[in-house]
Amino acid sequence: MKKFILFLIILTSSCSFNDLTSEVGNIKKPRFESSKPSIYGKQNNLPATNKPQSNSQNQKSIVNQTNGTENFIDSNGKNIVEYKDFSEQDLPELKPQTAKNFETNTLVIPPSLQRKIQIALFLPLTGKNKELGWSIYNASILSLFDNDLNNKIELVLFDSKESAVDHQKSFKEIIDRNIKIVVGPIFTNSVLAIEKLARDNEITVISLSNNHELLNKTNNHGGIFVGGIIPETQIDKIINYSMDRGKFNFAVIAPNNQYGKIITEYTKKFVRSRDGNFITSEFYENNSKDIERAVERVIGSFGVPTASKNRDTSYLSDYDRIYPQAILIPEAGKTLSKIANSIARLNKDERNFQLIGSSQWNDPSSLNDINLFGGWFPAPQEQRFKIFEKNYYRSFDKFPPRITSIAYDSILAISKIAENKSNLKIGFDDFLEYTDSSTNGFDGIDGVFRFLPNGAIQRNLAILQIDNGGFETLESSIPKFIKY
Repeated sequence: MKKFILFLIILTSSCSFNDLTSEVGNIKKPRFESSKPSIYGKQNNLPATNKPQSNSQNQKSIVNQTNGTENFIDSNGKNIVEYKDFSEQDLPELKPQTAKNFETNTLVIPPSLQRKIQIALFLPLTGKNKELGWSIYNASILSLFDNDLNNKIELVLFDSKESAVDHQKSFKEIIDRNIKIVVGPIFTNSVLAIEKLARDNEITVISLSNNHELLNKTNNHGGIFVGGIIPETQIDKIINYSMDRGKFNFAVIAPNNQYGKIITEYTKKFVRSRDGNFITSEFYENNSKDIERAVERVIGSFGVPTASKNRDTSYLSDYDRIYPQAILIPEAGKTLSKIANSIARLNKDERNFQLIGSSQWNDPSSLNDINLFGGWFPAPQEQRFKIFEKNYYRSFDKFPPRITSIAYDSILAISKIAENKSNLKIGFDDFLEYTDSSTNGFDGIDGVFRFLPNGAIQRNLAILQIDNGGFETLESSIPKFIKY
């Protein structure tokens, strides 16, 4: 009998410290096999896509959420096939196979079974945005592996789904689990559906949205942090950089929606506060004819000297007219290319317009348009994201969407806070009070950042230029904050 008990002790203690159990509602830190460099230079073990990993008889099975799993059992305890691709309908019913519980007072609980700080990933795992949701999940797992050095954090996965009713229903599950930190959701309508629930239940939510209207939805104990780069930060940076380089006259070509109007108002504000000239703004519906009309009006627009205002300006020469020197286009993808193409084609007088943009330009599609070459835009520096992108590709055989860096950095921040905690509680104030002497904030893929009481996440941005085949850094981001 003593030999049998000794055998059980040895068998149980052989469980891996970093095993991953990643069914919906319970994700732990992964254990991967192939060594890859992290963004900070240390060695990681990242997963090889489509390569199921072997488990000893009593280890928890590793689940690859994007491709399949091995050694699953169903809810009745029957074994399912060794390796298979499962549909999203199957996922909630699957449970990783674990060793049986041993009842003995002499067994020590392995570290992987100890209580941890639970973090909810609140992401769209089904529906039209599921691919984006799973990409953010993948980035979160990589960040956990890189940054949770003391193994204090457990990620718990929840499907935010699509409708406001479903958002609230899923979020109430987070409340029932008494989880106080949430990463996600992605979209503004999803955040608005749950922001009151978050405040009322003292839950801190790091959303992935960049909508400035989500600011000031906090109280002293919880609420919403806006994880994306808000428009105000972007426009302030690009206007300041442009004026430092002799561009004082600005125009905007923007979509006829709330975002376009917000960008335009910020541009007017920052140009005029620096004694520049805001010449005009034009809004368009998303069709080729309307875009051309907007471009044509901007190219032909001009300001006049103060002494000439309210008078007939037809007699003024080109020397007297104040034409735009920089045209701001807060767009991306095909629409951005249409606008740039129209400017190049309709600029008959070959005026020297400097095209400037928002962080939306930070997309590989921008590199394919010769009309955008030389354009400036604000964004995080690229070096660390490129390393992260390579690691992500090695792990999942695809490139990550740019937004995944926000999720990575969110898990990084939580890990840094957890390092200094002697208990399992992280509150809203912990994000505001964290200090690091070298940066006065957190240092992630997208550079230094810190959390502000109104829900904003302050970031230092760089200025990038679209070059032939890549993005060139014209001005690096400042590597630390002034302490306040």
